[in-house]
Amino acid sequence: MIGSRGRRFAPWVLALVLSACALVSHYDATSYQNAIYLKAEALLLIEKAKDPPGKHAAAIEGIRLRLLQAYEYERGKAKQNRATVEQWRLLIDPEAALLGGFLRKWRDESKGQSDAFLKGVARNVSDAFDEIIKLENAKVKN
Repeated sequence: MIGSRGRRFAPWVLALVLSACALVSHYDATSYQNAIYLKAEALLLIEKAKDPPGKHAAAIEGIRLRLLQAYEYERGKAKQNRATVEQWRLLIDPEAALLGGFLRKWRDESKGQSDAFLKGVARNVSDAFDEIIKLENAKVKN
């Protein structure tokens, strides 16, 4: 194979370049939209956690469903999406200290949460969503 300056390239160079391109994940508008919509919804729900959870049971179950759907959507993509999948997993894990863990704690304690606690949770959850959004924005755009 001959390059743009008349030099010969070994076939393995082309194969290496093509395989490297396959390792790059592409931007997905649905992924981006899922992250920004769920971030807003989660932060609004966290504000409501001053109340006991029973009053917001439908909203809690609704966001849990949408979070799981977003996670499964990301899991369905190729290996190149591993970092994004891991961020979603951490965010929704009921045993971790982000949104999934917060929702479980709120439900299990069956009482309203303190303002100071909610501010910290909101900051951490917001940062976690921002990381997912940054990962998506960094992907190759067609």
